[in-house]
Amino acid sequence: MNAQLRFDPLNGQNQASNARPLFQGETRVGLMGGFGSFMMGRGISALQLPNGGNADPWGVTTVAGSVYAAGFATDYAAGGEGRIDRAFWYTTPNISGLTLSASMSPLKIVSSATATASKTHYSVNALYAAGPLVLGLGQEQNRAADTIFQIYGNYDAGMAKLFFSTARIKGGTADERAAAGTFSAASSNVPGQSVPVAAGGTINNHTVGATIPMGALSYRVGYSTWNGTGAAGQKTDSKLGAGIRYDLSKRTYVYSDLAQTSRKNNTGSVVNNGNTANTKNNQFDVGIRHSF
Repeated sequence: MNAQLRFDPLNGQNQASNARPLFQGETRVGLMGGFGSFMMGRGISALQLPNGGNADPWGVTTVAGSVYAAGFATDYAAGGEGRIDRAFWYTTPNISGLTLSASMSPLKIVSSATATASKTHYSVNALYAAGPLVLGLGQEQNRAADTIFQIYGNYDAGMAKLFFSTARIKGGTADERAAAGTFSAASSNVPGQSVPVAAGGTINNHTVGATIPMGALSYRVGYSTWNGTGAAGQKTDSKLGAGIRYDLSKRTYVYSDLAQTSRKNNTGSVVNNGNTANTKNNQFDVGIRHSF
């Protein structure tokens, strides 16, 4: 069993002022053995679980984390970026470096009055890890019929570990969106936030990055872009991140990061320099992390 509770220590509320579930991170139970593992509950999908730490120098955990799946949300509900509920997971044993995994969540009734239902969520992933090479590919569909196909991985060259990811996100039709319900996340204008692809739209997302170790100190750099089709509400963004990390022990480290995200075409129309549709967002963080 695995359960992850998130709350705001300043006011005791659930994460995001009670907008997200009590166990926002994960709530799963299951079995594990020579056959692999079988889980059920709420958690990160089969594709989203391995690609973060393998496609991004930060593991997508700081402000500088590259947006490796921009424009795709596993679930539009609050806290659903990469996570799905009422789901089942199966992961095979590691076979000569190859691991296959899948997750599925059946149709979910979103309006008992009209008995409409959304699409079935599915996610499949293949991950190969042997020696210095990690290579993965997978495909996923959410309940609004948005899909993502992604190839990602990294290579440890000794003096640096190199990361990459390339993904193509396609939006479901307007009718499929209507059947899945209305989601406010689609109208977000926050630069760098992973918002759903426009109905019938396409986003191409590319990420590169590297970690450079120097004893207990290491440097991180990353760059990602996601380019929409220009449909109304579709975003064209880029993000540049840089950071440092210092290991205090095997389980504790301190870190600091800088990130800048630039957005063009915020309104879905062609823009000129100086147009208010062009926005820029700068972020900074410093922290300490300990693994229990």
